[in-house]
Amino acid sequence: MAKEGTTLVLSSRNADTLGSRAESIRNTTNADVRIVATDLTVPSAADDLVKSTIDMFDRIDILINAAGASQGGLFWELSDDVWEESFRLKVMGTIRTMRAAIPFMIAQKYGRIVNIVGNTGLQPGPRLLPGSAANAALLAITRGLAEDLAPHNVVVNALNPGPTRTERWTTLIKSLALSSGRSVADVEKDFTDQIPLNRLAEPDEIAIMAAFLASDRAANLTGAALTPDGGWTRGIG
Repeated sequence: MAKEGTTLVLSSRNADTLGSRAESIRNTTNADVRIVATDLTVPSAADDLVKSTIDMFDRIDILINAAGASQGGLFWELSDDVWEESFRLKVMGTIRTMRAAIPFMIAQKYGRIVNIVGNTGLQPGPRLLPGSAANAALLAITRGLAEDLAPHNVVVNALNPGPTRTERWTTLIKSLALSSGRSVADVEKDFTDQIPLNRLAEPDEIAIMAAFLASDRAANLTGAALTPDGGWTRGIG
């Protein structure tokens, strides 16, 4: 996004991580990058984040929601806490940030929203059901919301990455390996064996597609879901 000339406001719970990431982006792109440390599981946090952004720039053109991770495991061994945590950040965090930002986008008659969801919302995995359910909910919200926003020149789309080599992926695979008593390599192979391209995606590959959906190059797309998962998801639609 910075390479495309975007002014950025980055937000996550860890202020130190945000600061170092922002500094790295500034050094490599000369972009204007601000940070707001906040916890989106707190109901008021999204409103505060959007207010801070408006105070800095007077507008919000693009919102990219990319928060949340879900624990995997055997369905009958997953507690209520696991399910509730999966929805608390990823689903409710996304709902709240959109709800806070959309009135400003409608007022300025322009907006681009990209929800980073995940391909398990389309193709649930038996060991990934909390995340699959959260992803399916976000896809439904994205599709339905698109119709209300279209008359205001505000578009909302979803990006459904498959397995991608991130810190989140590493944590998930380690958790699944621990719960199943298998090696990390064997658990990861279970996933890559299902992918026709037989590899994980790299973060930059997903980032490029998010930037595309956030740009005017995708101005005629709304309510859509792009699924860069190496051909794993099988279906027509």
